[in-house]
Amino acid sequence: MALSYVVTARLSDYFKDSYLKAIEEANSGGTFQLPDDIATSRDNHNQYLAELSTRGKLYCAGPFDDFTAALFIFENVTRQEVDEIMSEEPHHKNGFIPDWEIKEWHHRF
Repeated sequence: MALSYVVTARLSDYFKDSYLKAIEEANSGGTFQLPDDIATSRDNHNQYLAELSTRGKLYCAGPFDDFTAALFIFENVTRQEVDEIMSEEPHHKNGFIPDWEIKEWHHRF
């Protein structure tokens, strides 16, 4: 049965520190620049999520302000599909999402 699920994905310290440094640099008038490995992974991650959204599987996704974790909300999927989706997530494959927690979610409004 297809349901909705919320995934809280922990972000690696390297990922978090790199993002916060890039944001601080940009806020100080500099350039927002991520290390090449994160920038490449981000491009693949964004493409992957766009494809999931187009297929009606991803409702929304994004990091928390402190970049310690990200939230994904999936709809019209099974628990097994969510496990497979997260296992193929580019940030996971590149070591930036080491683990995650999945919970069933009831989308009421």
